[in-house]
Amino acid sequence: MTIVLIADTKEQLDIDTETLFALGRQGLCQLATLKHQQMDGLNTVLPYGVRKIDALRTLTTESVAVFMPFHVQEVSDKGGLYYGINAISRNLIICNKQDLLNPNAFRLGVPGGGKSMGAKAEIYQVACSTDDDILVCDPEGEYGALVEALGGQRIIVSAGSPHNINALDMVEGYGDSKDPIIDKSEFVLSLFEQLDHSRNLTIIEKGIIDHCLRNIYEKHKNGGALPTLSALQDELHAHKDKEAVGLAKSLELFAKGSLNVFSHPTNVDTKNRMVVYDILNLGSQLKTMGLLVIIDTMINRVATNWKLGKCTHIYIFFKKEIP
Repeated sequence: MTIVLIADTKEQLDIDTETLFALGRQGLCQLATLKHQQMDGLNTVLPYGVRKIDALRTLTTESVAVFMPFHVQEVSDKGGLYYGINAISRNLIICNKQDLLNPNAFRLGVPGGGKSMGAKAEIYQVACSTDDDILVCDPEGEYGALVEALGGQRIIVSAGSPHNINALDMVEGYGDSKDPIIDKSEFVLSLFEQLDHSRNLTIIEKGIIDHCLRNIYEKHKNGGALPTLSALQDELHAHKDKEAVGLAKSLELFAKGSLNVFSHPTNVDTKNRMVVYDILNLGSQLKTMGLLVIIDTMINRVATNWKLGKCTHIYIFFKKEIP
């Protein structure tokens, strides 16, 4: 489009031109001055039916560009969930993540940008429109009310919580290897390494832990109770080696001491379709162990659902620490 702008003075013309440019930028429209082509521009706009300006610009605004083939990627999958509005076409984005090559996603944005609200809306959609399981790790304590309202289980993970999760829980098919004890042994070794950051476990200590762990699970296989950290500590004491006694003492605080929240049989419904792990009041001493146990519990659920052919949605939220 060619526009002729007329003013009484050069100063007024410059002011009007800048104003027109500002209005064009607001509408995402690019304007340019026809330098040394003023006469050609005038002849172009007069009703002669002749175009004297050689330069052509097509689809210069965002609204017109919508009609350009392949310019806008629309997402409208069958059986999908609502994830927002297309910034160009303003159409709804309906995506079925199960059809994607990589169904994982991040939610990033400035504080107050709507990350939590969008996540809650997605959880609500998954809960109401599918039979999939939902697991949430909640560092702010803001998703428990929603999950409980939808019939889910809220688990408060802290030192003084009445809710207990057995760190040694293990379902059939646990882990990635053929022997689930191997995967559980790696998990327990990680726990011990987090108890004392000042040193690494020796090969002898790792062997003792693995041996004792196999012993307590063998007793469970023969009809005994599901093992706990207390049972593992007792087994380490029974080993009587100097290294085993040291390992048992390092486990004392978390097995039979004041931070023994993960050393009791599980007393909450971790098999509920929707579970939120509320770690708002998880202290610094329990934080690393607590996160390891929660992730291991989620692995248990995913392993069970995978055998059943059931989809699991896991939401892990991060809390920025303010110094």
